Amino acid sequence: MIEIKFDPFLLLGYFDDKVREQCRSCKRYGISAQCPPYLPSLEYFQKVLSLYKNGIIVYEQFKNDKNLAWQDLGKQSSLKIHNYLLNKRQELFNQGHVFALIFGSGSCKWCPNCINPCRNPDKSIIPIEGCGFNVIELMKEFNIEIQFPIENKDSFYRIGMILYD
Repeated sequence: MIEIKFDPFLLLGYFDDKVREQCRSCKRYGISAQCPPYLPSLEYFQKVLSLYKNGIIVYEQFKNDKNLAWQDLGKQSSLKIHNYLLNKRQELFNQGHVFALIFGSGSCKWCPNCINPCRNPDKSIIPIEGCGFNVIELMKEFNIEIQFPIENKDSFYRIGMILYD
């Protein structure tokens, strides 16, 4: 897993209403407790996230294994970054960083059957995209080019983010 530290103020330039609107076409829209329409507004995220002093982008590039069904590969890669973020948040807390938020890659896949309200809020993760961040443009800041559709590429990225004081 690769970590890149950044100033959370950078995020203010990457909010995009189109990204949040795209969530409506996701099969987990209205089902996942950590996805739209159950998330706060873009304005809320713009206000709160800019209050944090430190940020870390976490990412990994995964080979697109043609022998695995895309659904399985997607879930495995999402859970890998999900677990990494949970551990990183705990590590930061143990270092005295009481205020920490984590955002994952795509919808939360912690529970096999998501319900609202979330029954595991300590383990659930809000998707970066659900907050309205244009992750494709944000990652260009770090010289990472994300291309779609990922099922047709040799590899793909999973990206997470941690904001903390």
